[in-house]
Amino acid sequence: MSDRSAPNSRYKNLVLALNHAFNAGDLSGVDDLLTPDFAERDMPPGPEGYKAVVRQWRAALHEPRSEVLGLVAEGSTVVLRVRLTGVHVGEIVGVAPTRRHIDVEQVHFYEGRDGRLATHHYIRDDLALLGQLGVRSDMLATMRLRPDRQIKHVHLAHFAG
Repeated sequence: MSDRSAPNSRYKNLVLALNHAFNAGDLSGVDDLLTPDFAERDMPPGPEGYKAVVRQWRAALHEPRSEVLGLVAEGSTVVLRVRLTGVHVGEIVGVAPTRRHIDVEQVHFYEGRDGRLATHHYIRDDLALLGQLGVRSDMLATMRLRPDRQIKHVHLAHFAG
């Protein structure tokens, strides 16, 4: 009889290690956590694509912090809920630095394979983020004035749930 919790525990630990790497800004061990073909929406495949995204977020936020609010696993699937905080000091979701504090929740879905994380999907509340950056009302006005930009904003609303 095998221990069904072993894969759960292994993949949960990998996700927690990845979150720790984000918080610490130390990406040196990420290659050991992700498969060589690691896939995430809107980024190049593999660990280098993941590291590039982390560097972008860390450059956009002063003292970024991803606080774990919840973590569940079933087999090789792990769901992580976090609170992302920091001060907006670099471009983020197309918005120039505002020096405003952000505090948004995100949900991340990871799928493991062969003892590493293989895929990542997420749900972000970009509308709440834009509101905290002080541009939400401007964004809504832009939607009314510029129909050619509506698709981008519908995309943002989709992630907001």
